[in-house]
Amino acid sequence: MPLCRSVAAAANSRAARQLVFAGAARRRSGMGAAAASAALELRGAAARPGSVKAAGARAGVDAAAAAEVPQGCRPGFSCGAAGGGAEAVWPVSIMGDLHLEPAQMHLFAEAQGHLRAAMADGEGRLLPGARVVQVGDLGGYKHGPGTRGCFEVALDYLSGFGAPFSLITGNHDLEGHEFETDEENLEAWRDVFGQRHYWAAEVGPVLLVGLSTVRFRSNAFSVHEVYVDDEQVAWFEALLAAHPGRPVAVLTHAPPAGSGLKVVQGVHVKNRCAWLNHSDRPGRFIELVERHPNVRLWFSGHFHLAQNYPDSITAVGRCAFVQVGVIGDCNRDGFRQSRLLRVTQSGYQVLTVDHGAGGRTRVDLEQDWDDDSTPSPVTPEDELVCDSSVGWLCSNLDCGLSSPIDASPDAAPATRWFAAGPNCLLAHHEGGLLVEYDCATRAPIGLVADATGKHVSLVAAGDAPPARDDGSDAVAVLLRDPSTGETSRIGRNERGTFFRVFQPNKWEAKRREAQERAAAAAAGGAAKSEAAVAVQ
Repeated sequence: MPLCRSVAAAANSRAARQLVFAGAARRRSGMGAAAASAALELRGAAARPGSVKAAGARAGVDAAAAAEVPQGCRPGFSCGAAGGGAEAVWPVSIMGDLHLEPAQMHLFAEAQGHLRAAMADGEGRLLPGARVVQVGDLGGYKHGPGTRGCFEVALDYLSGFGAPFSLITGNHDLEGHEFETDEENLEAWRDVFGQRHYWAAEVGPVLLVGLSTVRFRSNAFSVHEVYVDDEQVAWFEALLAAHPGRPVAVLTHAPPAGSGLKVVQGVHVKNRCAWLNHSDRPGRFIELVERHPNVRLWFSGHFHLAQNYPDSITAVGRCAFVQVGVIGDCNRDGFRQSRLLRVTQSGYQVLTVDHGAGGRTRVDLEQDWDDDSTPSPVTPEDELVCDSSVGWLCSNLDCGLSSPIDASPDAAPATRWFAAGPNCLLAHHEGGLLVEYDCATRAPIGLVADATGKHVSLVAAGDAPPARDDGSDAVAVLLRDPSTGETSRIGRNERGTFFRVFQPNKWEAKRREAQERAAAAAAGGAAKSEAAVAVQ
């Protein structure tokens, strides 16, 4: 039975529903052991701001050379061992989307104190290995996100930690109104922070890797799609190939498709900006993880969701995918949280730092580097905000997600699944949103329609039921209102599947509107001039 049909059949039976909801359960074993840990010789890692800027501005990067010489983040970030020895600890504070706003700076100052305390010794001094990392989206709209002024405000804030720090770009970091191109905007970011936008840093036994989005104005569809270009991917693959036995922790603004992390269907999936490279080979990153079992951790933000959901930490093979919350009031669920990664020679811990609870810390995940098993969160059950048994859409959020699935033994499946082609699966969630999933990654990749209260069916030519097992002969989705009998029809898109583009590139649309207004004004001015000449 073809994959999509088998997945649909399994998902429509309560006993096997977790097959789909687990996101990437099919990959959770058989990854094999990593090679023995190899030493990394860092040459020129603590690069000067000027040299980093020059490196980042190059038209191309020799991937092999980049793999041999990881570029430092801020000067001093890649500084090797912190005291050395088996008992050494490298604490790394990982902050999600900041969206700094003037009226909320007291919240950010408070969170800074919490994180410094979490990275300190018993005397209140920062441990020698303390580091700070931020995953993009620096400014709120009062600070003009993506502008040089916004970057300078963020630089002041990050400098206040008193520890080496580095960051990557998020989608909002490239929307500066003073720039005409993404390249100009990115160059200003590099200039202010004195670092390259992609980098590798040595944190004890771990290579910490940052990959940035490079598109906003030039995105094919939504300006908010997080896009890592081919240059960065080639460099990252070369880095992994050069150091196959070294544990790697990755930071990107959005997570990879196939990671299984919670998303907001009605926002990020609808606008096709949930995953890295959502509109261009989104599965390439999870495939990279499958090929390189030394990728052990992957941190991301973007969704403004808390760290209290069962799918705030997921796993594929030996790699744990970790969602990072927000510090300010831009959360979707009332939680203000950051992550703390504690690295030792033997393993790691991932903790939540809860800024709404006075900086209280909680261990969510821990594992030894030589443990080949799939990482499993250890978050206490009473800290979770919903029942993990109800699957992918488990949520008590007030941000557009459907109500929890009815998991009672006699309940009919609350989500109906339809095979719609070789790699296309449609899900009518809770009688509400009709969402398209990619079979290879089992990730929701786009919204087809809001089908609340509608009966959903697939039809082949002549409105006959599809005859092929994989649904590839379906030509349309029919949505029927049972109360009125009214039916609407949705055909396949230009890619041969069914998702709709609800958010075209808004920046491009605004530019066209401005050009049209300017042309109309010029035409009006010319007409007035001609009229004046005629009167004379």
